[in-house]
Amino acid sequence: MVKRRKSLVLSFLLVGMTLNLFAQGYDQERIQLANFIERMYNNAPFDGCRIVDDYDNSYLLSVVALDKTKYKTPQVMNRVAEVKSQRNAGEFFNGSQSYTEMTIRTPKSKEKGESDMTEVYELIRVNSIGYVRQMQLLTSFDDNSGMKVFIFYKNVDKSNVKQ
Repeated sequence: MVKRRKSLVLSFLLVGMTLNLFAQGYDQERIQLANFIERMYNNAPFDGCRIVDDYDNSYLLSVVALDKTKYKTPQVMNRVAEVKSQRNAGEFFNGSQSYTEMTIRTPKSKEKGESDMTEVYELIRVNSIGYVRQMQLLTSFDDNSGMKVFIFYKNVDKSNVKQ
């Protein structure tokens, strides 16, 4: 009876450690990819889409750099980065055309002591045949020029990419 309990406990421990190792492997791969892309960006900054290969996989990267001072909240900045990332990927895969318009309005206050207020509106229009989904945020960081850089990625099959 005691041997049976010990073998049962050892079996559970073995299964638990195996599952833990597989979970760490996925996170480690993602962390290594994020560190590699961040070093690559800091060495030679780029914007837009690129395909990056490692030994086993190919990844579509969509890099978006945004000026932190133009956005009131991090949630708005994250949403704009996500939309721009999808636009970049759509242009890369499908040759879609996009148009970005930024309107800055500065109404002046007539009362003394109040400063000018600035409102920024950004309108992104995309005309495309396809739509690219499932882009995940790989990492985000501040670069040397004070911009917030967002890097989105997706596993791709290189045979589906137009040359």
